[in-house]
Amino acid sequence: MAIKLLIFDVGGVLIDFNETMYTHFLHEEVLPGIDEYELFKFIYPLISVMEYGKLSVPELESMLSKHFHKDKLDIQWVQGWKRIAKPKMSVISLLNKLHARYPVVLLSNVSKSRYAEMKRSFLKLAKFDRIYASWELEMRKPDPRIYHYVLDKEKVKPSEAVFVDNQIENVIGAEKEGIRSIWFRDYKRLDGELKALGVSTSSDD
Repeated sequence: MAIKLLIFDVGGVLIDFNETMYTHFLHEEVLPGIDEYELFKFIYPLISVMEYGKLSVPELESMLSKHFHKDKLDIQWVQGWKRIAKPKMSVISLLNKLHARYPVVLLSNVSKSRYAEMKRSFLKLAKFDRIYASWELEMRKPDPRIYHYVLDKEKVKPSEAVFVDNQIENVIGAEKEGIRSIWFRDYKRLDGELKALGVSTSSDD
């Protein structure tokens, strides 16, 4: 089956960032007296709600303040992200080469404010056709509906798409829907696994 669409995750694939890194930032810069693991356990489920577009930054700050008995907090939701996140230039360069040959879209679990900053900064380095953001769709990976939403919008069958994500649960979710998927760990393996699926990754191919 010919490949008609490449679907890339953003955080952890094109951008070096994850919520464990952000929790460490919070522990160091905002809530140094709080156990880092306890902080992660509390905030991680709430980040998922933010990625659904159902929770605002002030609401999250209020919940953290109440739970940990602190005065009003500035959790630097976007500012902290900007300090931590770094572009993965090797992967972005590969994406740009792929875009010359294939339709490419991005599919990201992301909050509204980080999405806006992401578009202003790192995503200006990347070439792609469209981006699908969880907060806009009010769905997030690995919900089967979000994969089918993208496929329907792009007018391709599951077997005609390749999906790349650094979260194994998202990869498994896509594979269950019939999408050929790659669990991203590093650039070298990504390049090899794309080639194994018949994706041309070189401008000379």
